[in-house]
Amino acid sequence: DQPGNSEAGHMNIGAGRIVEQDSVAIEKEMNSGKFFKNPAFEAAYDHVVKHKSDLHLMGLLSNGNSPHSDPEHLLALLVWARLKKVKNIYLHLFTDGRDSSPHGSLKMIEALMRNLRNQETARSRNGEWIATIAGRFYSMDRKKSWDRTKLTYDAIVMGRGVYAKSPQEAITQSYNRNETDEFIRPYVIKRKGKAIARIKDNDAVIFYNLRSDRARQLAKPFVQDEFEKMNQGGFKRPKKLKNLLFVAMTDFGPDLGNSITAYPSADIKNTLPMAIDGRKQLYIAEKEKYAHITYFINGGYADPVAGEDRIMILSPDVRSYDQKPEMSIYKITDRVLSELPKYDFIAINFAIPDMVAHTGNIQAAVKSVEHIDLCLAELSRSILALGGTLIITSDHGNADKMLDLETGEMYTEHTDTLVPFILVEKGNKHRLRRGKLGDVAPTILKLMGIKQPSEMTGEPLF
Repeated sequence: DQPGNSEAGHMNIGAGRIVEQDSVAIEKEMNSGKFFKNPAFEAAYDHVVKHKSDLHLMGLLSNGNSPHSDPEHLLALLVWARLKKVKNIYLHLFTDGRDSSPHGSLKMIEALMRNLRNQETARSRNGEWIATIAGRFYSMDRKKSWDRTKLTYDAIVMGRGVYAKSPQEAITQSYNRNETDEFIRPYVIKRKGKAIARIKDNDAVIFYNLRSDRARQLAKPFVQDEFEKMNQGGFKRPKKLKNLLFVAMTDFGPDLGNSITAYPSADIKNTLPMAIDGRKQLYIAEKEKYAHITYFINGGYADPVAGEDRIMILSPDVRSYDQKPEMSIYKITDRVLSELPKYDFIAINFAIPDMVAHTGNIQAAVKSVEHIDLCLAELSRSILALGGTLIITSDHGNADKMLDLETGEMYTEHTDTLVPFILVEKGNKHRLRRGKLGDVAPTILKLMGIKQPSEMTGEPLF
C-alpha cells in the first residue's frame, strides 16, 4: 500500500517477478524477534563494550513512505540498544523533505525525542541523544558533489558546522532562512560550548538507510582506507577514523571493504539482462539514475552480467533541478539515436519528471514533461523506421501530484498512482491487459522471441 520507489520499481522490472524488498525482510525479523539478534548489530555491541566507546546511529529521519529509511527500524534499533544496555548512543539524523513534507522534520524530531524520554530507549553521557542534523541534500548526495559530503562528514566526525543548542533550534533556524528539510545545512548540536558527540576512533556506527544509491557516497570516507585515492575529485578527510566498526543496514554495494552488512542482498537470478544474453544490449541514463538502469535493473550486480554495454551521461551541476528542468535528456536522446542501429535492445531512464517533481516546482515539472514528449516523439519515429518497438513505462508516480490539497503545501513525495505501459509499434498488433511491473521483462522477451526463464514468474502483457 506504499507509494512506489525507484529501487523497488527497477528491480521488479528487471527481475520479471515480485522481488521482496529489504524493508519487508527486516519487518518480518522485527516481528519474529530475530532482528534483535542480528550478528552485525551484535558485532557493533561487542565492539563498543570492548573499547568502552560510543555507538552511533546514522540515517534518514522520514515518514513511513520513504524508500530510503523506515522510522520503525530506528525505533527498533533504540529498543535493541536498551535491551543490550548500551552505555552511550548518539544519533546523526538526516532530514528529508522529498519523500515527506518539506516542513515535516520538526514534528518527526519532537515525536522521536518524546519516545526517547518516555521509553528510556537509549542513554548518553549528558542525557542528550541527537548529535547532528543535516538535510539529505548534503548527507545523501549521489552525484559526487563531494563538497556536500564533506560538510556532513565534518559535522559528524569533527564537530564542525552550523551550531545550535537543540535539534528543534537547528530546524527552526533553517526554516527562518527559507530552507526546507531537504536543504538544512549540517548542524552540530552543542552543550556548554562543546559538541554533544562526534564519531571517534574505536566507535561503532549503524547506518540504517535502506537504499544503497544515496548511502554509498557518505559511507565511503568512513570505511575506505584509501578514500582519497579511490575517489577522484573527492576531499581530504580532516581525520581518518581508526578501528571504526561500520554496519550498513543493507548491501550498499562494492568497494566498502571495512563494513559489515546487516541484511545482505538476495541473489536474483536470470534477470532481464541475463535473459537477453547473446544479443546486443545497452543501458543508458544520466548520473542521477544510472544506478537504477544498471545496478538495480540487473538484480543488484555492480558489473555487467551479460556483456551489456552501459553509458552514463553527466547530470547538470545545479543546486536544484527546477533550474534546468530538461537536465540531460537531449544528450541522452542524441546518444540513443546514434546507437540505435547497433543494438537489439536499449533500456533508457529519463530522470527529469521524477527529479524535477521532487523540487515541488509545478511550472518546472510541466516543462520537464514537455521535454519528455519531444524526445519520445523523436525516438518513436526513429525506432519505428528501423522496424523496432518502443515501450514507455514508469516505476512510480511523482509529477502527477504536486500539491497537497489539504494543506496547500507543495507535494514532493512519490505517489501510489498506477503507471502507464504504452506499446508503440507498427500496426498496433497487440492488445494489452493490466498488469504489474514484474510483467514488463516477460513482455520484452516475448516481443524479442526469447524464452522466458523459469525464475521469472511475471506474465507477458499480451
